[in-house]
Amino acid sequence: MATAIFSIVPVEVWADKRLTLKQMRVLGVLFSFRNKNTDIVWPSRAQIAERCGMSVCHVSTATTDLERLGWLRKDGKGGHSKSTRYAITVPDLIDAETVPETGTVPNYGTVPKSGTGGVPESGTRLRVPESGTGKEQTIEQTSEQTKVGDEPPVSSKAADPCPHQAIMDLYHEILPTGRHVRSWNDTRKAKLRARWKEEAKRQSLDWWAKFFGYIAESDFLTGKTSTPGRRPFEIDLEWIVTPSNFVKILEGKYENEPAAATPSVPAQREAMFRGCI
Repeated sequence: MATAIFSIVPVEVWADKRLTLKQMRVLGVLFSFRNKNTDIVWPSRAQIAERCGMSVCHVSTATTDLERLGWLRKDGKGGHSKSTRYAITVPDLIDAETVPETGTVPNYGTVPKSGTGGVPESGTRLRVPESGTGKEQTIEQTSEQTKVGDEPPVSSKAADPCPHQAIMDLYHEILPTGRHVRSWNDTRKAKLRARWKEEAKRQSLDWWAKFFGYIAESDFLTGKTSTPGRRPFEIDLEWIVTPSNFVKILEGKYENEPAAATPSVPAQREAMFRGCI
C-alpha cells in the first residue's frame, strides 16, 4: 500500500472567499510539500500537477493568481534546470476585503450638496500627483500606441485578462535558450495583451505552450544556425510578440529549410495551426 500524503492547511484558506477551487487545490498541494520548520517549498510544476490532478498550464496560472492574492512569493522562474521556490504566506483577509458588508454609502445620504467640493485634497493628490506624472504617463502611452500599433497598457491588474506571468513561465520552460525576461514593463505587456486578444483561440495557455513548442523546432530561432561573421540569433519574448515578427512565425518564415522544401509540409503546418495553434 502506498504511503498516504497529508497536508496541514490553515483555516484561512477556507475563509478566503477570493480563492477558486483550482487555486485551493494547488495551495493545498503546496502545503503538502512543507515541513514544520519552514514555509519554503520547491516542487516542480510537474510534481504539483501530478499531486493535484491538474495540467501544468493550469498550475502555472493558479500559482500566479495565488502570488497576486498574497498566498505565495515566488523566487525564480523554474524551467528544466531548477524549480521555482515558493514562500507560503497567509494574507491578512481583513485587508483583502475591499467593500465592507455595510456598504460604502451611509444611510443618511448619498451625495453632499457641495458636490465635488466634498472630496478632500488628499484624495486628489493620490490620483494626480503635483509633479504631473499622471499627464506624462498619458503622453507616454499614446506615443507607444503609435509606435507599437497595439492598445495602451492597462493600469489595473484586475482589468487585464492576459495571464502575463503564466505565459512567461511557459516561455522560460519551453524555450530555455531564449533571453530570460527580467523586466516586463507596460510596453511589453501591451504587445502580449494585443496578441492574446486578437483571436479567441489564443486566449488559452495550451495554445501558447504549443506555439512556443513550434518555435522550439526552428533551428534559426533557437540559435542553432549561424552566418559567417555574425552571431547566432538569440530570441526573446518581446521579439516574439512584436506584431511583424509574430505574423512571420505564424506564416512559417523560420521553419527549417528541409521541412520547408518538402511539398507536403506547408499543408501539414497549416493543418497544425488551424487545428491546434
